[in-house]
Amino acid sequence: MNTMGEPSVSGVPEESDATRNYLEYISALQRDWDEAETRGDDSVQTSSRVRAALSQVVRADVRHGARVTMPATDAGPYSLSELALRTLIRDAVDAVPGAMSLRTDMDYADSPEWGARGLPERVRCRVSLSAASRDLRALADDVRASVVSECVRELDLGGLAVDVHIEDLHD
Repeated sequence: MNTMGEPSVSGVPEESDATRNYLEYISALQRDWDEAETRGDDSVQTSSRVRAALSQVVRADVRHGARVTMPATDAGPYSLSELALRTLIRDAVDAVPGAMSLRTDMDYADSPEWGARGLPERVRCRVSLSAASRDLRALADDVRASVVSECVRELDLGGLAVDVHIEDLHD
């Protein structure tokens, strides 16, 4: 018997004694766990405290959204939550006199990490603008410039495309 996991005469690697022992140990653990669970043994049941803690973590994760990859800094790579990014953009829109942020959508580059988003590539700002404005197009351009400026200043996100959709007019 080959104990090094090298191909046998048939070309299929043989399992080493250590691998077989490990797999038998795992199978025995799974059988014991299943039997204890079938008997209703409390030692294999999730406590209400653990379930509550897991629920809290999941709710917080949903509120904050996925992690968004940001350009690396001198201190190294970092990410921030979608909530933080949306908040920065909403504040940039609301900083323009006569503009109010209604909703923000983003397109992201692909991310190799599970549960994360790549760099933001496009932002769509849905806004309400002042009906008293003489030039809605210029006001929309001011919103765009404000978002671009804040994203560059705060996050070093240059080259970000920003679309402004006027959805409402307010007094």
